[in-house]
Amino acid sequence: MRSRQRAFTLIELLVVIAIIAILMAILMPALQRVKKQARAVACKSNLHQWGMIWAMYTQDHDGSFPTAVLTWRELVTQYHKDDDQEITLCPVAKKLYSEGAMPPLGAWEQTWDQGGRDQSDRPYASSYGINQWVYGAPEVVGGRILDQIWGTANVRNANEVPLFGDCAITGATPNHGDQPPQRPDDVAYIWGQGGGPDEIRRFCMNRHEGNMNFTFLDWSVRRIGLKQLWTLRFHRKWNTSNAFTRAGGVTGEDWPQWMRPFKDY
Repeated sequence: MRSRQRAFTLIELLVVIAIIAILMAILMPALQRVKKQARAVACKSNLHQWGMIWAMYTQDHDGSFPTAVLTWRELVTQYHKDDDQEITLCPVAKKLYSEGAMPPLGAWEQTWDQGGRDQSDRPYASSYGINQWVYGAPEVVGGRILDQIWGTANVRNANEVPLFGDCAITGATPNHGDQPPQRPDDVAYIWGQGGGPDEIRRFCMNRHEGNMNFTFLDWSVRRIGLKQLWTLRFHRKWNTSNAFTRAGGVTGEDWPQWMRPFKDY
C-alpha cells in the first residue's frame, strides 16, 4: 500500500500566519517597553559612574567644584579613561548634532577649541550636562549670581541639588522663573551664554518617557519627571513653590500642550 503524506492546506497555513501576526502585534509593544526600560537603566548606570567621578574630583579639591564653565570634560579626564565614550552618551542620544541628530535624542560635540577625538575619529561628545550653579566661580560669570552658587558638594539636603544629567549641551544655569519648552525639541538658547532665559529647557527633554535622569550632590541617581525639575534646588535661593509647582498653584493649562499628560509635582 502506498504511504500517504499529509501536507498543510492553504487555509491552515493562512491560519498559522495569522496567529503569528497576532502574537507579534501583542508582543512588540511589550518588547519596545522593555528595550526603552533597558536604555533608561543603562543611562542611570552611566550617571552612577559620573557621580563617582565628581565625588573623586571634589575629594581631591577640598569639596569644591571647578570654576570653569565649558571645560568640565577636560577637568575630569584623569578620573576616567580618555577613550571611554560609553559613559558620556545616553543610550538613546548617541548620534551627534553634526550627524543630523536633534534634541532630545542628540549629543553635543566638544567644541570651543577644547580639542580631542575618540578612537572612531569622532569629536569627544556627550549627551549629559552639568548644573552650572555648582561651579565655584570667583566672580559673576555668564549671568550667575555669587550668593546663589553652590560651589561645593558639602551642602545640607544635598539629595535635593541636581548636579549632572540628561542635557542638550554642556550644561545649564536654570532659574525658577524659567518657562517650559514649547515643543519637545525647544531647548532655548542651546548655544547661548550662561544665565540666558529659560535654560531649564536644556534639561527638560523627553528622553525617557516623560522623565530624565540626574545625579545629585549626594552622588545618588534618580529618575526625574520633566515637571519635577521646577521643584529641585538648582541654586541656593531657588523657590521650590514657584509658579510651575503644585505648591505655587500650577494648573494643567500653564504647561505647553505636549507636557500636559505628564505627572504634576
